[in-house]
Amino acid sequence: MTKEGTVLDGKYEIWKEVGRGGMSIVYLARDNRLNKQWAVKEIKNDGSKSSKTLLKGLEREANILKNVDHPVLPRIVDIINQNGTIYVVMDFIEGETISDRLKKEGAQPQDLVVEWGIQLAGALDYLHNMNPPVIYRDMKPSNVMIKPEGGVKLIDFGTAKEYDVENNADTTALGTRGYAAPEQFGDKQGRGIYNTDARTDIYNLGATLYHIVTGSNPCDPPYGVHPIREMNPALSSGLEKILLKCTEDDPAKRYQNCSELIYDLEHYTELDDSYKKKNKRKLAAFITTTVLTIAAGVVAYVGYSGLQGIKLNNYNTYIEECNDAISGEDKQYDAAAKKYREAFELDGRSAEAYVKYIQTYIDASHELREDGSTPLKLEDGLNVIANRIKEGYAGVDKNDEVLYKMGITYFDELKDYKTANKYFNMVDEDDKDYGKLVYYYEAVSDYLSSTSINEDDLISKIDDFAEYNQTGFTNQNEDKFINYKTIGQVYATYITADGVAEKAEKVMTQAMSDLEECDSMGTEIDVNDYYYTYNDNLIVIYEQLAKTAESDLEKHSNYEMVITYCEDYLLILDIKVEENGEMTYGGTSDNVFNTSYYNKMMKIAYCYEEMGEYDNAVDIYKALEAVLGTNNVLSNKVYAEHLDYIYSYCEDIDQDPANWSSVCPDELADLIEVYQEGSKVPSIDSNKTWKKRNDTVAALASGSMGRQEDTDETDTDAESDTEETSEEMGE
Repeated sequence: MTKEGTVLDGKYEIWKEVGRGGMSIVYLARDNRLNKQWAVKEIKNDGSKSSKTLLKGLEREANILKNVDHPVLPRIVDIINQNGTIYVVMDFIEGETISDRLKKEGAQPQDLVVEWGIQLAGALDYLHNMNPPVIYRDMKPSNVMIKPEGGVKLIDFGTAKEYDVENNADTTALGTRGYAAPEQFGDKQGRGIYNTDARTDIYNLGATLYHIVTGSNPCDPPYGVHPIREMNPALSSGLEKILLKCTEDDPAKRYQNCSELIYDLEHYTELDDSYKKKNKRKLAAFITTTVLTIAAGVVAYVGYSGLQGIKLNNYNTYIEECNDAISGEDKQYDAAAKKYREAFELDGRSAEAYVKYIQTYIDASHELREDGSTPLKLEDGLNVIANRIKEGYAGVDKNDEVLYKMGITYFDELKDYKTANKYFNMVDEDDKDYGKLVYYYEAVSDYLSSTSINEDDLISKIDDFAEYNQTGFTNQNEDKFINYKTIGQVYATYITADGVAEKAEKVMTQAMSDLEECDSMGTEIDVNDYYYTYNDNLIVIYEQLAKTAESDLEKHSNYEMVITYCEDYLLILDIKVEENGEMTYGGTSDNVFNTSYYNKMMKIAYCYEEMGEYDNAVDIYKALEAVLGTNNVLSNKVYAEHLDYIYSYCEDIDQDPANWSSVCPDELADLIEVYQEGSKVPSIDSNKTWKKRNDTVAALASGSMGRQEDTDETDTDAESDTEETSEEMGE
């Protein structure tokens, strides 16, 4: 098990355990450089057969997921081999499984189940069309997560499981009985069990949807999939037909691909018996109406140019209404997004509505509520545009401005470099505004989406990008500052490579200077977001320069710069907290503001520690404790680190804690004060650092350590006196 606070590969900090399987542990971790949460799956290679099997499965899962680009499928972003332990860094998926939902609530609403079915079928269709095709083979409610915003995410591609063919409740190498198709188990002798294809997944999905919409588990009596209206007559006969077709024993009688299934799910009400009867009655009326429609079309053609003018006026009206909705303090993101969508659905030739629609989702995703949710989910907005691009509506698939906006949003906001590159590749390389820009982003995206990065090549490309960015854009062009952000974050990620810190310092100092000039001239650009990121990058840069400094003077100077940029960062953070309104520092949660405040204050304390400035370091710890209090989820880490720092400081003065009351009484008083306050933190006893120091500090606080030594000395004196008396009596 990996300790809390462990940092993997210099950037992924383990925060807490969130799940455990037979041979793996899953942790919540944070990328301290990008301030983003990930899930980290730990698998120890103990040399056993089961461990080797698991690692092979892990490798298979990694090879599948590193190439996926679908909102319902998770991503693997890193694989780390550290001291014989494999760590897989992947998307952290919040929410609950459908299995958990079923246990709490039972059968789910029909329309919701159909919506989930369409999403899951879309993910399977994507896997089936990969090269080579991927057959999932284990669709079931426990392998589907319901995200907080309502969508679903498919999880578990066969790793971290011990397979037991005889246990119907467990996942076998072939699937889970009850949900699995007949061909997954072969004949009575087990022959043909690997003869699975896309239709196998369709069976699995049908059985899963059956369970969700009826609440009846196909693993339990009466076993298997039955007509859903036997359980609930109110359900759709159309949906019943779809699920029965999905779960035919003979694969030839099922849907032959997921596209067919998706179409029927999208039109399931039209398969209802009542719908078909109603349509027969409408047929005669339709024939009559058609004649009138043709005549009306002739008249409509004459007024085409007039209608185009009306369309343009309506488009502009929608844009103005959207701008008004998000211009005030009370930003109505949802209303604005709907109007922007109406605008590009009315006229999809212009980039303006698309770009502003995406930006609305970006801005809304930055506004966090107390529970960690946002007014809009960025992925939802991007999916809308992605579908229009895929279908080529109004030529949007050739609109370079929209394609670049999609690419840079996936790149900058979601760190999804593979999807970003897809859109960058669609931009015309000869486009005067975006052609050369996407050349650099395509190259960087290629590097960052690869599991094996050639650091020298990447840094060389970033050096070229930095030079182009400096000369190719004015200080009034926001693209310049987006590019600086990208350049700085790549430099910060590879800051320990030879010469990178020195290059990064030069580029990011120039970035800060250009941003200050832009700010001083008055601009509509939200400069605070860029100050925020640039400060973060400069903190990483100067910390590395301090660690590699050749003299104490140079070291102290660089640590002072780290402190300066941390303080500047915190000033911007204060503004963001004030603007947010709903969420603030303190409380019980680990919201992004608390986490950012904690990280920067701890960084300042660390710098003071490294410079040997005890009083300043302690003051920072106290300030952080005053803001977070004793009930925040981060409080135990703060008090434990504070206690450990003072303890280590005293230990450097004298190794024997019994002497601290005489050699460092002031520091000992600080130590005891922190111990007494920290003891009020509810979860403090679970902190390993605190537990390591607890017994000794408890003895110091109670004074028992000194009294015990006095007693020992008194006992020794008494023994000496007794010996002397005995000798006298003997004489």
